[in-house]
Amino acid sequence: MMEQFPPNREFGIRLRDTNFVLDVNNSGTEPGTTIILWNARDEDNDNQKWICENKNIVRNKKTGLVLSVPGLTPNVQFDTQDVTGEENQRFEYYDYTISAQTNDNLVLGVAGTAVEGGRVSLIERNNDSKLQQWEII
Repeated sequence: MMEQFPPNREFGIRLRDTNFVLDVNNSGTEPGTTIILWNARDEDNDNQKWICENKNIVRNKKTGLVLSVPGLTPNVQFDTQDVTGEENQRFEYYDYTISAQTNDNLVLGVAGTAVEGGRVSLIERNNDSKLQQWEII
């Protein structure tokens, strides 16, 4: 089991026990483009590839934008933004969970059900929920 984002290499982030990965919606390159679940693709998939910087900032390969949430409050949807380095862009990966660096009770999860196009949000931790468990691939 990996206990942090891998340094210095590209990776995908897959919802555990599924083929769904974090995807920049429609390969959008503008700040504010939402992050959704989408089936993993074998090619033309740079919008599904991520690179970790400074141990906790996760940048999309295609867009150069980083994972972000508007604020560290539950039920806000993840999107991509220009890097600011603020706490709403800093995340940790441990034990299949991606959490806000400053509040490990707020985690990246799926709001609703795991379907193609499903919404990825910052939600309150539930250790029993498969919708909050992620694998680095």
